[in-house]
Amino acid sequence: MFVTIPDADLSELLTSQALLLKVWPDTAREVMVLLQLLRSAMPTLADALAIGLIAMAAPTAMSGVELSHKRAALTALGCRADGSKVEAPHSHLTEITHLEVHDVRADGRSGLQARS
Repeated sequence: MFVTIPDADLSELLTSQALLLKVWPDTAREVMVLLQLLRSAMPTLADALAIGLIAMAAPTAMSGVELSHKRAALTALGCRADGSKVEAPHSHLTEITHLEVHDVRADGRSGLQARS
């Protein structure tokens, strides 16, 4: 699955093991596992969920999804391969091949807030 992080500060945080450990000392590994599970799932969100290590919360925004692994959770927009947003993603999991990550939370702390 294709995973992008449009916020530069959040992207820097999520790609640095040292920063992850600084922000989430107790749950950094869970954040890393969540992201790796999503990146290695092929080709759709339905496939990622089928592994059984990621859970999806109840529907929120029209194109939004909340995914979690243990104590780490992320919010993202579900998109198709052409970049178009998947409306009602919970009903169209096989159409989601790209996640646009907007925040990650662990230990009650937002990645966006941690880097601002």
